[in-house]
Amino acid sequence: MIKKILNSILILIIIVILLNNISTISGKNNTLFNLNEKTINSELSKNDFDIQYTYNITSKLSNIIFDVYNESNGEIAKGRAFGTKGEHKAAEILYENMSKLGLYTIKQQLKEITGFNKDIISKLEVLDYKVAINNEEVDCFIAPSWKGLHNNSNQINCTFEYKNLTIIKIPRFPNIFNKSIAEINNDFVFIDNDQWNDPNGVMPILDLLKTISNPLKFYTQFHLISLYQINTETNSWYSMYPNCKGLILYDFNDDCHDMIYFPEHFGNSLPVIFINGSTGKKIVANNDGYLLDFNLKQRYNTSVISYNVIGQLNGTDPSKTIIISCLYDSWWGQGTADSAIGMGIVMSIAKYFTDNKIIPKYTIKFIGFSGEEYDLRGAKYYEATTKEEDIIYFIDLNQLGFTQDEPRLTLNVISNKISFLNLVGDFFEDGNYVQRTGDTADLKKILWTVGGIPSDVLPFSVYRPDCNCVCILKDGGWILHHRDGLNHNEGDVLKYFDWIDTMVTGEIILDLIKHLSIEED
Repeated sequence: MIKKILNSILILIIIVILLNNISTISGKNNTLFNLNEKTINSELSKNDFDIQYTYNITSKLSNIIFDVYNESNGEIAKGRAFGTKGEHKAAEILYENMSKLGLYTIKQQLKEITGFNKDIISKLEVLDYKVAINNEEVDCFIAPSWKGLHNNSNQINCTFEYKNLTIIKIPRFPNIFNKSIAEINNDFVFIDNDQWNDPNGVMPILDLLKTISNPLKFYTQFHLISLYQINTETNSWYSMYPNCKGLILYDFNDDCHDMIYFPEHFGNSLPVIFINGSTGKKIVANNDGYLLDFNLKQRYNTSVISYNVIGQLNGTDPSKTIIISCLYDSWWGQGTADSAIGMGIVMSIAKYFTDNKIIPKYTIKFIGFSGEEYDLRGAKYYEATTKEEDIIYFIDLNQLGFTQDEPRLTLNVISNKISFLNLVGDFFEDGNYVQRTGDTADLKKILWTVGGIPSDVLPFSVYRPDCNCVCILKDGGWILHHRDGLNHNEGDVLKYFDWIDTMVTGEIILDLIKHLSIEED
């Protein structure tokens, strides 16, 4: 056991070192600029970028959670999650609107690829679930187990059914065998606070880097190590404590809970139940006063149906392609900032080109990628099936168009090439992003060459080294990342749509695309 712990710590340290050896280039310092009513009206009255159209697309995608599912009839509302009816509805919305704009539009269905990992169209999914504490059903998200039941650990197509489970505080890291817990005769679950994106989260070793790391890199490291920690802990408990039936993680937000996908290489060995902070704090304050009931029906689906939605605008030189993309899937919620807003910006840029009857220098593809939250499924499929395509610029949008007071966020411009990084970064600096949005966030240019750029641009930055890639996203401790609650009205929801931030971001990105595809070099 000691050897296993030491190996785990060594792997953790290696991950930290590798991820931290990535160059960061800070943007220019910006002066404080407070928005007033005149400034707001001026920003929203600009003609180039159609902010109302962006909001309309964002609203349609966000409201899928309410419009498509019938929760009153027992249906699980899974939002735009990979391969769900919600994602299919989102694909229809994008296809219809791209077609109306006059783009040559297709829905590219993901399929198995010879010689490629077949999990492109596979996922471990929840078919049905119910969680109750002291006989009262709770709002939650549940991550299925990659190990299945103890009596048949090779069968992950299974149903977990438990009643009156005792709730015990988690044994702290490092996870050493606890004899008293092993001798507990009744079934139980562990409970702990969920630190994913918690600005006050604590993790040994990694915390030493917090003050010197770029915020985006720090939270990327924190996320990966959190997955690894849950993987190792639940795997240990599965072996050491047969009566342990799962893990509860309560959020640092009172009104919403987290949602995390555990890919197979980070697979959790026990079901993980995410609940809101107010419920979790009550349980921790009085463990003896609460009992848990839960059931979970899960299966490994090897025939997921999912689509990339592609709108094409032909250029005078069709031998080269510019891609501007965004994920359009989400978790089991509205998924407004992650990333209905980004998808709305992509659509508005397409609208500008078609409204003005612009024929670009190169072919432009406006792409909504599916399955980003399930390990970049749509992007990986597109990259693997279009090897002949000469993609010269790839602009990927992610979490955009929202603000947050604490912690202070950063608009990150992340590229694989220093020249392209400076070009894109200059557009945001010259466009006065920080000042025009009221100095609510920082702006940083980040050169990311190790392991590929985050989000859907990753496979292109890895497998197409000549392609100029950039990802534009806002993060650095977004406390509502992957959050849902209060019947889908709290967390990452439409009410946090920031008109000014979305307007300024969209206009600057539009100017960038115009420069790359219209203006002379």
